Amino acid sequence: MKRLELTQHTLRCPMYDCAASLTVRTDPKGYPSRRHVDVAACSLLPSTPFLLPARRAYFPDMEPPVPYVCAVNRAPLHSTEVACPKRCLPVMNAAECGAAEPVRCTSGVSDSLELARQTQSPALTRLLWFYSV
Repeated sequence: MKRLELTQHTLRCPMYDCAASLTVRTDPKGYPSRRHVDVAACSLLPSTPFLLPARRAYFPDMEPPVPYVCAVNRAPLHSTEVACPKRCLPVMNAAECGAAEPVRCTSGVSDSLELARQTQSPALTRLLWFYSV
């Protein structure tokens, strides 16, 4: 199991276009392009408390079924998830130093298709593969 650290970051939110303070779950030993894993807290979307609905039960020997309140939890609960699409994670991962993987050397013979596969999109690589005859 990976040990994730909580790190603090400040950046401009791509969704709301204003400054935001984030607490992010980070994998310190991960690749730079996948180092930031999840947003734990955001200053733009604070955790809002909510109440669970009261639990209802029914008397077993009454006809028609008559409900009664079985248990009530009056303490507010807080959500552990941030309620946004988390568009800031790809931005933070792209900004990491060394986010682009270096191009690896290949065999030396017919390297062009392998270099295209490493650097271009799959659609463009497929086009090059089909028309490379």
